[in-house]
Amino acid sequence: MSHWKPFVDRIQQMGASWAALVGKKEPQSVWYMTEGPEAAREETNANLVKLAKDHSDFNTLRTSGITLVPGLRYMVTKADDEFVHGRKGDQTAIVLDFGDGIMVATHGPEVQTGNLVKDLSALADYLKSTAHQR
Repeated sequence: MSHWKPFVDRIQQMGASWAALVGKKEPQSVWYMTEGPEAAREETNANLVKLAKDHSDFNTLRTSGITLVPGLRYMVTKADDEFVHGRKGDQTAIVLDFGDGIMVATHGPEVQTGNLVKDLSALADYLKSTAHQR
């Protein structure tokens, strides 16, 4: 779904180094994600779809962590029904539920997590409010 590209581009403009939008409804699918290693793309897609399937029970991710790209597991430090925060060294992963899907963003130490979460939350609210128009 290429009409999701501007939203993923916006997430990167907010400071994310990598981002994806994933649908939650059956069948779950990756709507759009930023470029990554081509060899890992299929496994990354599978990891994102699994995350979308588990969206309603983010608290279980506290024990299993979040794997986005192959071989990189983020320890979940905070989770509720709409938000997950994970850390791996100086890298951060953020997952936000926006009704029809989830947005996933990662960033390094140069970005303030609180500011990015605030911006992502505003985008999530916008996507929730326009769900009937998509």
